[in-house]
This record gives sequence, structure tokens and C-alpha cells, in this order.
Amino acid sequence: MPDSLPRPTTELFPEALNLSPKQREVLTAVQRHPEGAKAGTVAEELGMHVNTARGHIDELVNAGAVNVVSAPSKGRGRPSLIFQARIPDNKAVAEEYITLVEVLTTMLADKEELDDAASAKALEIGRRWARAAGADASNGALDTLFATLRDMGFDPATKPDSTDIELHACPFVSSGLEPSPFLCAVHAGFLQETSDDDTSITLVPRQHPNVCRLKIKPA
Repeated sequence: MPDSLPRPTTELFPEALNLSPKQREVLTAVQRHPEGAKAGTVAEELGMHVNTARGHIDELVNAGAVNVVSAPSKGRGRPSLIFQARIPDNKAVAEEYITLVEVLTTMLADKEELDDAASAKALEIGRRWARAAGADASNGALDTLFATLRDMGFDPATKPDSTDIELHACPFVSSGLEPSPFLCAVHAGFLQETSDDDTSITLVPRQHPNVCRLKIKPA
């Protein structure tokens, strides 16, 4: 990666850092101090020896999860070290992405009902999104669809007597707000691109309160 490019935020997520349970515990303790914390403070909170806490913190520094700065000097001697978490707040990141998606959506189609042109545009955006994400039919179609929807935050669920998939959450809406029809059409295009020639996937937005449904049938 060229040095001029910023580091992707996803590389700072704990899931990407492969931290041990103890490292996660220490990181959580550091995160409780927005202005940073000394190793002694972390050790006291976790009930461990300061050298043990410092060892885990050093591992977090090496992993890029924690930053270290010197505290303002108060007299002679070496200044104390302050450790600050570099890990983003996943909830805050998601909410900002949602806000951006909402703004872009209103710029593309600020309507409660889509005309043919807006619908076609949304479907094509969804198809391109699926191809860019590597989620097209050639990568497993329905075998991986459920896992993909789960990982994306749609909270999918199935019932024993049906091939349909219910979506109990949407990663693109804020609490209490309805998603834009344009955004639903984008998702429909994404799903169409993931289906193979033998399968038809139809998105039915908000078929029941708080639930969208994917109708999956032979093509």
C-alpha cells in the first residue's frame, strides 16, 4: 500500500487485530479513559500487577490498537506514559455511515415512490455493489447468502416450513426511521446479482412490522 494512502478504519476494529481475550480486556479498560490512562490505573481496575498490565499494553501498542504519549512533565524525572485507545467506536462509525447513506440517497431520489428511471438506477447500483463486494452468483449463491446477510447486519432468520428468509434488521436505517424506497431497490439489485440462473430472489420490504422478506423460488 502506498504510504500516501490512509489506513482503512476496518484495520483498527478489534476483529481485525486478532487480539487474545486478555488483550481485549486490557483494551476495554484503556477505552474507558477517553483522555488516556497510565498502566498503573489499568492494572488497578483489572486487579493485576502493573508489570502484567504494562506487558499487555505493550502488545496492544505493537498491534496498533493503543497509542502512547508522554504526560506533561511535573518536575524532574522521566514523564509518565499515557496510553490511549486507537480503536474506533463501531456504533459511532455505523451511525455516520448511515447518515452518509441517507444524504446520498436523498440526492439520488428524494421521493416516496420511485419512477421507472429511479428504480432502474437503484437496481443497477445494487448489482454493481454486489459485484464489487464479490457477492455474485459465481461465489456460491444461496449457500452463502444467509451468512452474507448476517455478516452485513440484516439479522436473517428462516422457518422450517419455508425457503423464504426474513430480515429482522437493516444496517442502513436509523432507529425509528423508515428506509428510503430507493435504498430498498438498491438492496433488491444486490440480491438479484447474488442469485444464480436457477433461483429467483425477490425482496418484499416491510411485509410485516419490522420485518422484510426474501422470497426465494426456482427461476
